[in-house]
Formats: sequence, structure tokens, C-alpha cells
Amino acid sequence: MLLCEAYAAEVRSRGHIPMFTEMTRRVIMELATFLTDGKDCRFSVMLCGTTGNGKSTLHQAFNRVWSVLMDNHVVHTEQPYMRDAKLFQHIMAYARNWEEVLRMYTWVGIQDMGKEPGESMQWGRITTPVQDLIEFRYDVGLPVFITTNLTAEQIREKYQERTASRLNDIVKVISFGDIDYRRMHNELEEPVATDNNSEHNQDKK
Repeated sequence: MLLCEAYAAEVRSRGHIPMFTEMTRRVIMELATFLTDGKDCRFSVMLCGTTGNGKSTLHQAFNRVWSVLMDNHVVHTEQPYMRDAKLFQHIMAYARNWEEVLRMYTWVGIQDMGKEPGESMQWGRITTPVQDLIEFRYDVGLPVFITTNLTAEQIREKYQERTASRLNDIVKVISFGDIDYRRMHNELEEPVATDNNSEHNQDKK
């Protein structure tokens, strides 16, 4: 599967060995099925779960697949536009850039939704960039690809009922488990260094 290969390539690009646990295979299959079966009326994606379980990796893998499809003329759109949620408040400050984000890109990715301030001040007025982005693209029928550590209750509290309701209407929610791949990789890598250091210290004694 192309998405599976892209996921493995993304993990290797970070200097780690891919771990295809049951959870990883499930979320990859859920995303691939949603993107290809054409039967679901929803048109956006939200990857939810705790930190370190592969949400951002799968998001990047999706971008890799899209690039391959573009190169082979399977899709005829621009590369997905993916940014950290905190950056949208800066992008919003420049009208031309913000208009492009709202309308031009087929896919807009919001990484780590929820880590940004709920409100920000732009030119003397209070703005809510992520909330405005979601609601605008909902209105015009353009997809968003979201990763977040927030629960459904936290999303409703931070973005209010209106935005939460619209997200419920358009997103395919893919829930990740409690596996922390960052911690697992560190546990695999650290013992070797610790053992070597211990032996080195004993030799010095």
C-alpha cells in the first residue's frame, strides 16, 4: 500500500525504524479507505490522540503520497498546505496570504490544533484564525486535515459549539491509541549507549 510505504519512509527520514503495530496498521487502513472509497459524505480528516503516537507522521505520509500522485498526473492540484496551528495567526496578518490559505489550496493541514491561543490581536482587533479557517472551508466545501491532542470535549470548549458542530459534520475522526513511539524509540536506543558508558567507566576504574 502506497500510504504504508510513505509512512515507513517518513519514520526512516527521522532516523528511526518503522514499527507497524496493530494500531498503526489500523489507522493507516482507516485513512486509506476513507480517501479512496468515495462513499463517505465527509470530506476532511482529524487524527486524534495523545502525543508521540504517529499522528504527525501519518499526516506527513499523506503529503508524500499526494506528491507521488501529482508527479504521476493522477491528481491535478497543488501540494497540500500544512502548517503548525500557531502559525496561522501570523499568516492571517497578511491579507493576500490568508486569502490563499482560505481558497487556493485543495487540502489545508492544521498541525497540533489546540496548541495555538484561542484568540489573538491583529491590527487592534481580536481574531480566531484556526476557528475562522475551519468555518470558512466548511462553508465552501474545501477539506482540512487536522492533527490534535484535544479530546472532543476540549475541542468544544476551546472552539465553541458552532465550530465543533461543523467539525462533526465534515471530519472523519481517526483515533490513535496510547502508544508513545518517541518513548519506545528512546528506550530502544538508550540502553546501548548506557551499557557502553558503564563499561567505559568500569575500565577507567
